Amino acid sequence: MTDFIPTRILVTAGATQESIDDVRFLGNQSSGKLGSHIALCAAIHGYECSLLHGNHSISPSKHPRLHSTPFSSTRDLWAKLDENWPSHEILIMAAAVSDYTPRGGKLHGKLKRGDELQLPLSPTKDIVAHLAQNKRDDQSIIAFALEEPENLEKAAREKLQRKRVDAIVANPLETMNSSHIRATIYLKDGSTLSPQSVCTKASFARWLIENLDGITSTTPCTP
Repeated sequence: MTDFIPTRILVTAGATQESIDDVRFLGNQSSGKLGSHIALCAAIHGYECSLLHGNHSISPSKHPRLHSTPFSSTRDLWAKLDENWPSHEILIMAAAVSDYTPRGGKLHGKLKRGDELQLPLSPTKDIVAHLAQNKRDDQSIIAFALEEPENLEKAAREKLQRKRVDAIVANPLETMNSSHIRATIYLKDGSTLSPQSVCTKASFARWLIENLDGITSTTPCTP
C-alpha cells in the first residue's frame, strides 16, 4: 500500500523590513495575524504547512505539522521562498511585501537628527509574479490585494491577470490591523467566492482552508 502524502502548503505572513540604517527600517502595519491563522488551520486540517513570517509578526501557534521560519527584508523573503517553494504544492502569499527599498542598501551606523533628509528609494522585485512564472502544473498560488473599497475589484482582477496566479484574496484597507475581514476571492475562471459576511480573521482562515480544493482547482475560461 502506498503511504498517503499530504499536500504541502507554504504560507507567508506579516511585513517585510527594508533597513535604512543599523537602527531604522521601512515597514508597514501588517501584524501577520491572518497568515498565522491560515497556517495553523492548514495544519489542523491535515496539511503539512510551512510558515514564513515577518520578524515583527505575532508569534505563530505551535502544531506538529506547522514549521515556521522568520524573514526580514523583501530580498530575504524572496530567498526563503525560492528555497521552500519547490517542495510545496500551494502558496498562500499573505505577507505584506514592501514596494520600495532604500537605494544602494542600508547605511552603516545610525543617522543623526539634523537637517531634512532625502531618502532615495528603488522598487522591489515582484516576488509573486516571479514564483508564478516558474511554478509547476501541480502548484497553485493564492495572492492578496489590499486596496480602497472603490478600487478593489478592478485592482484584484488586474493583479490576477498580470501576476498569473490562481486566485486573489481582495481586502479593503481597513482589514490591516483589524481583527475582522471582509474578503472576496477572485478566481482565474472569472468567478468569485466569499464568506457570507464580515468575519474574524480566524473564521476566514478556517473557511479558506475548507474551500481550498475549489479555489485551487479552477481552470481559466476559454477566450
